[in-house]
Amino acid sequence: MQSLRQPDRASDAPLPPGHGAALALLALIGRPVWIYDVDRARMTWANPAGLAFWGADSVEALCARDFNPEGRGTAARLENLRRALEQGGCRDERWTFYPGGQPTMRDCRLSGVQLADGRTGLLVDAGESTAEAGDFTYELRAIEAVRQSPLMISLMSEGGHWLMHNPAAEALIARLGLANIPNYDNYLALFAVPDEARALRAKAIAKGHAQATLRLCGKALRMHDVLMRAVRDPVSGRLSLMISQQDVTRSHRLEQRLHKALARERAVTETQRLFLSVTSHDFRTPLTIIDGAARRIGRLAEKGSTVAERAETIRATARRMVEAVDRTLGWASIAEGKVAFRPEPADLRALAAKALEGQRALHPDRVFTAAFGDVPLLNLDAGLIERSLDNLLSNAVKYSPPGEPVDLRCARRGRRVELSVSDHGIGVPQADVKRLFTRFFRAANTKGTKGTGIGLNAVKFYTEMHGGKVSVRSVEGEGAMFTLSFPAG
Repeated sequence: MQSLRQPDRASDAPLPPGHGAALALLALIGRPVWIYDVDRARMTWANPAGLAFWGADSVEALCARDFNPEGRGTAARLENLRRALEQGGCRDERWTFYPGGQPTMRDCRLSGVQLADGRTGLLVDAGESTAEAGDFTYELRAIEAVRQSPLMISLMSEGGHWLMHNPAAEALIARLGLANIPNYDNYLALFAVPDEARALRAKAIAKGHAQATLRLCGKALRMHDVLMRAVRDPVSGRLSLMISQQDVTRSHRLEQRLHKALARERAVTETQRLFLSVTSHDFRTPLTIIDGAARRIGRLAEKGSTVAERAETIRATARRMVEAVDRTLGWASIAEGKVAFRPEPADLRALAAKALEGQRALHPDRVFTAAFGDVPLLNLDAGLIERSLDNLLSNAVKYSPPGEPVDLRCARRGRRVELSVSDHGIGVPQADVKRLFTRFFRAANTKGTKGTGIGLNAVKFYTEMHGGKVSVRSVEGEGAMFTLSFPAG
């Protein structure tokens, strides 16, 4: 018979000698029967009914076709099936085939058969389907979606006996070398820490669902996100558990690295904090001595004398260094989120006037103007507000020409109190305005001027601690106005 001729090409993996009698018998039955080479995704033989099923004129024509599975789930299902049948026996499964592009369901009996080179192929006896595809279209699509899913989906009994795996889950079980042993909790054997897996199952049974990240068994690190739901087995009606698993090993490793990096960063930050604290103390002590000595010299000197003026200059410089130390500690506290906040009723105008006088002492040649309206007392941390104003005023001086004035305004605007600092200097480029209060950011036109990019970030942080807001209006080359706005209560 033409249909019993063996392919001549070795690449078609013909059957070894000795199968002739069996093939002759299979050629006589009316059901489609064929042999499939899983590795090469090719047919190696079919009986006449099989050739008719696939619409092939001959075995050679059928063997020349490409039968590569279109979906990864189907490929995994075939590989799992071949691996299982290498141990002997057979399996009954329902498959959907696509001869001529049309879906056809068949209840198949599948068994392993040795190919010419010793590998195992699949002998498929495709019987008639017990139902038409249209009778349960939705169920068919749902089953196919589960089969094709990269998620590892399994159904198990309450006691841990596996009832079903999709191809991805079956491949996992095979890779781990596990088996479905009767009267044994096979579920617990899947994980490296059985107690964690047992707790997850108990929670799912009690609450209906549970989720956890668990490590799989074996020496290699494999972490899976495991989602478990309590369901009823549609066959037995007993309580069962549907499990879906997703490999998150890579993200778990990245997370562990991140935790280590954060721990190192915290250690470095703590070291820096201790260093700043100790250094600040070491600076404060001699600065206090210098200030005290300069104050005594100033008292002994005649008023208006050169000695008195120099003594006051020394004291002003010492105060500036103390303020610099305080600012440094303040920036470090912001980074750690440990800024001390002690608000109490205070007059914002008085705080602004004090900050303005400090700048006038530092820059006696600079013109400062001030306008203060009637404002209510506000709950303010005086130290934080003074630091904010010192920063805004010193920036106004730094980024504007010596002959231009710096303006300070404080007034009530409806339910808010606003305090603004204006200059007539270089301004802020429009493209940089949105990032101006970001830590370490400096506008593009400030290159060549000393600065750290920390001050405005600190101003924003301190203002928001009071429930306020900071904003800026600027035109490059014409100046900038920074406004602190606080709720009036």
